[in-house]
Amino acid sequence: MKLFGITAPSTGSGKTSITLGILSNLKNATSFKIGPDYIDPMLSSSVSGNRTHNIDRWIQGRRFRRSFLSSASGYDYGVVEGVMGFRDSGMDIDLSTHFYFKALNIPYLLVIDVSRLAESAYYMASGFLGKNALGVVINNYYSEKHLQMVSKPFVDHGVRIIGAVPHSETISIPERHLGLYLGSEVGDLHEKAREIGKYVNMDFLESVPDIVYHADNTADKIGKSSSIWIARDNAFSFYYGSTIGFLERIGKINYFSPIRGELPEDPDFVYFGGGYPELYAGDLSGASSLRSAIRNLSESGIPIIGECGGLMYLESNLKVDGKSYPMAGVFPGSSEMSSRLTLGYTELSVVKDNPLFNKGESIYGHEYHYSNITDDTPKTMKNIRGRGIEGMDGLVWHNTIGSYTHLDFERYGKRIRKLVKPR
Repeated sequence: MKLFGITAPSTGSGKTSITLGILSNLKNATSFKIGPDYIDPMLSSSVSGNRTHNIDRWIQGRRFRRSFLSSASGYDYGVVEGVMGFRDSGMDIDLSTHFYFKALNIPYLLVIDVSRLAESAYYMASGFLGKNALGVVINNYYSEKHLQMVSKPFVDHGVRIIGAVPHSETISIPERHLGLYLGSEVGDLHEKAREIGKYVNMDFLESVPDIVYHADNTADKIGKSSSIWIARDNAFSFYYGSTIGFLERIGKINYFSPIRGELPEDPDFVYFGGGYPELYAGDLSGASSLRSAIRNLSESGIPIIGECGGLMYLESNLKVDGKSYPMAGVFPGSSEMSSRLTLGYTELSVVKDNPLFNKGESIYGHEYHYSNITDDTPKTMKNIRGRGIEGMDGLVWHNTIGSYTHLDFERYGKRIRKLVKPR
């Protein structure tokens, strides 16, 4: 495999767009996203046709290397999109793109947004051009004269210009409150990616070494395959690639759309990930048969996990713009959209046994939402880091667990296997 990364001096420079453009030029390619992002991986997965995996040692723990190596196996190309700026971390431990590129020995392209720069672009970029830098991609130039001004110092200093993408509204990807639009919502995503890809000289691949990666999937297969049902549509779409891959190894996955009122059939486990339930509150509320079915499954002890948007669905009501919509009602509380962003890594201490974890354990994940939940249900986990629900998380009813924190199931594989077992 030829593996390389894409980074930038700052967020908003166009890393995702350049990643999509390059993926559109490759066959049998996979991609990775550094950090806990869900949306960028969905976009890159849509363009490559293969699952995108996250690389995140906070969420994945020490096994982030093993997970990466296993996910890289079997492809001709691998593209690793960085997070924020090259050196940005914001944590006590180094979670920057620079750390991962160094730890995994990944050569990289540096994307420079030159919309407000000319010759100074080189001098800003030079501090990010380490020994593993393959070159730069100039992004957002306005004219040929502007491009010449930007390019000259790079050429004079022997820095390879791998691509130059002009400013264009037609190839930009729209955004909203939680980030870019989903791949399924951008109808011309592939056309945008191909257009961006035209501006990148793929000859740089000659400088990328070939490396062989071997799969190491050590999860034991359950003797009898479990029936796993995952909510997947535009309301529920935030899932880690490693989580889905792990669940595929321990059971048979079936997808259903809550927006369309589809019902899980004889499930051993039901999983509601995060997403945008607030944008589809009317559809979710109108699917009364599904709401009743989920409530009945929970009462009968079938394991259900709802994360963030999934937790909001498991509550009794969802309030959007002053209007209340009935939800599944597994938990008695309500969720409401707010203008306050909650974003960051979480560390939870288990204060009471729940169906997944034992008292005293420490759990690591991520939360990202614009909502608040009011619910008197006793919580089983306390936030050491992160906000949760007023500093607590982990609502439990029978074998149903709801939390604002998103988990990487592969990291907690033994716990998940114990919960997700055939009847």
